[in-house]
Amino acid sequence: MTQQSGQVFACIDGSRSSVAVTDYAIWASQALNAKLIFLHAINNPHAPVQTDLSGTTGLGMREKLLEQLVELEEQRGKLERERGRAILADVIARAREKGVENPGELLRNGKIVDVIMELEPQARLLVLGKQGKDGDMVARHVGSHLETILRLIHKPVLVTPLKFKQPESFLIAYDGSPTAYKLVERVSQSPFLKGLPVHILMVGDDTQTNWEKLHAAKTELGKNGFETHVAIRPGKVDEAISLYVEEKGIDLLAMGAYGHSRIRQLVLGSTTTKMIMKAAVPLLVLR
Repeated sequence: MTQQSGQVFACIDGSRSSVAVTDYAIWASQALNAKLIFLHAINNPHAPVQTDLSGTTGLGMREKLLEQLVELEEQRGKLERERGRAILADVIARAREKGVENPGELLRNGKIVDVIMELEPQARLLVLGKQGKDGDMVARHVGSHLETILRLIHKPVLVTPLKFKQPESFLIAYDGSPTAYKLVERVSQSPFLKGLPVHILMVGDDTQTNWEKLHAAKTELGKNGFETHVAIRPGKVDEAISLYVEEKGIDLLAMGAYGHSRIRQLVLGSTTTKMIMKAAVPLLVLR
């Protein structure tokens, strides 16, 4: 996130997570001094009608039914576009009320994953909710596209909970690898979290080597004025991180894709959903 160009894209779908996504995106765009764009994707509103009418009686009847189905699909597509424009109008108004000048909006046709990949070169940060439209009826459900997006996108992603709380501290999940240290450098040099106290947590053995790695990360952050706290905790990565977040009152969790470590497996492996579901705070994923 050290680059100074690029926009903050907030993925809005009208679900109950949209308000928190909006507020976190506003906070992020102001911290980064980056333009805020609200994005709503309509999944294939002009899909062709695929209906087997071979069992109906008479060619005229089949043609009439097909015409009616095509008309219904056109009406559905029009309603989806109107709904999308209304959703965007609401979040644009909220952003302006909170001091955002000239927020942008994009209404795109297509699957959200495809739309995001197309826009990625323009992005500095992507903000999306852990619970999308498809998960509104399931408690703590992770949006069906989230893991795919985390696996594919190379720009930073901020995954938000259902309620906004302006971060007053954050935690870096750290494994001591060279890649993990690069994440620390990126955070240290970025304006995004500047001024917030940071905790660096390593899940593993309490050894001199691990402490040296932690203190190297602490020194890097200290050079740029961060108030830094370091800790080592035993146990399973997701459980240790969740307990630490709760114990210290952490407001944001930053993680990266680190080599083949347990934290990489956590972010990009089979336990991704578990970690996101457990976290009551936003999760910043840095590749």
